[in-house]
Amino acid sequence: MIRGERLAILRGLPKVDLHRHLEGAMRLDTLLELGRKRGVDMPLDSPESLGGVVCYNEGEPRSLAHFLGKFHDVWYASYADVERVAAEAVYDAAEEGVVHLELRFSPEHFCRKTSLKPLEVMRAVASRARAAGEEMGIGARLLITFARERQDFDAWKAIVDRAAEMADEGVAGVDLAGDEFGHPNEEFVRIFQRVADTGSLRATVHAGEGTSAAQVASAVERLHAQRIGHGVQAIDDEAVVSLLVRRGVALEICPISNHQTGCVHDLQDHPLPALDRLGVRVTLNSDDPAIHRSTINDEYDVAITRWAYGLADLERLEMNAVEAAFLDEDETEALRDRVRRGYQESRGQGLS
Repeated sequence: MIRGERLAILRGLPKVDLHRHLEGAMRLDTLLELGRKRGVDMPLDSPESLGGVVCYNEGEPRSLAHFLGKFHDVWYASYADVERVAAEAVYDAAEEGVVHLELRFSPEHFCRKTSLKPLEVMRAVASRARAAGEEMGIGARLLITFARERQDFDAWKAIVDRAAEMADEGVAGVDLAGDEFGHPNEEFVRIFQRVADTGSLRATVHAGEGTSAAQVASAVERLHAQRIGHGVQAIDDEAVVSLLVRRGVALEICPISNHQTGCVHDLQDHPLPALDRLGVRVTLNSDDPAIHRSTINDEYDVAITRWAYGLADLERLEMNAVEAAFLDEDETEALRDRVRRGYQESRGQGLS
C-alpha cells in the first residue's frame, strides 16, 4: 500500500491527541497574514520563505535548542488574533480525524510583544477553542503551559487560580515545558503543589525528552505529573519504567518531534515499541504539527512503517490515550465508545 493510501485510511480512524501546542500548530498562511499586518521582521514574501524560518527543514541541525528557536511571539496584535489561531488549530485537528484534542498553550507567549493580558488570553482561547470543537464535533480541552525559562511565580499563581475556575470552559490542566537542562524539576515544586491543591487541575510535565530518566521520575514524584510529555529517556532506567507502570502514568510520545529535536537518532530505533512491550501506557501525539510539517496521521504512519504496528496495535495505543485523557468518568466512557466504534468500522480497509 502506498503512503497516500495509508494516510487516507489513518485519517478515518478516530484519534486522541493529548500533546499539541497551539504555538506550534498555527497555519503558515495565517502567520504570513498576521506578520504582514504587524510589519514583523520576517521573510514574508511567500509561505515558502516564511517556512524556511518557522518550520523545520531537512538538513537543519537536529537539536532541541535549534527546534525551540522556531517559536516566535511576534504575530499577535489583538484578542481576535488569538481567537483565530485557537479556532484554526481545532479545525485542523478535526480535519486530521482527531475526536478529542488537548491543546496546550502559554498565555504569556501571546502577551510578550503586546498589551494583551494572560488571564484574558486564557478566556479568548478557551471560548473560541470550545466553540470550534462543538462546531466540528470533537472534544477540545485546554492545558496551560508554563515555560521553564521564564519563571514568574507570582503571575503563575494567578494563572493557576484562574485556570482552576475555568473547568466549565474546558481548561483541564497545567503543563511545564522548555529547557530541562538549565531548569530541572526541583525549581517548580511549589507551583505544581499549588496545581495539585486545586483539586481540579491535572498535571503533565515535559520530562526526559532530551535529559534523563531521573527527570521523568522527579516529574512524577515531585511535581505530581499524571502524564509525561515525551519521556523517551525513561527506557534507560528499569526502576523508572516500573514507576510509570505502577502508577499508570502515560507518556505523550511524539516520534517525529523526537527525531527532529535529536532526542532519538533514528525513528526505526525509537523507544516507544520497547516501552509499549514493558507495559508503559504509551500514546501517539502530534506536538507541533505546523513546525514539523506533519500531521498526527504521519505519527501513526511511523508506527506502521517503522515498527510494523497493525490496526490492533494502533487501537491499543488509542485506548491508552482515552484512559489518560483529562476527562471525568462519563466523558471517558463516551470517548472510549466512540473510538471503539470507529476502529470497528475501519476493519477491512487494508490495515491488518
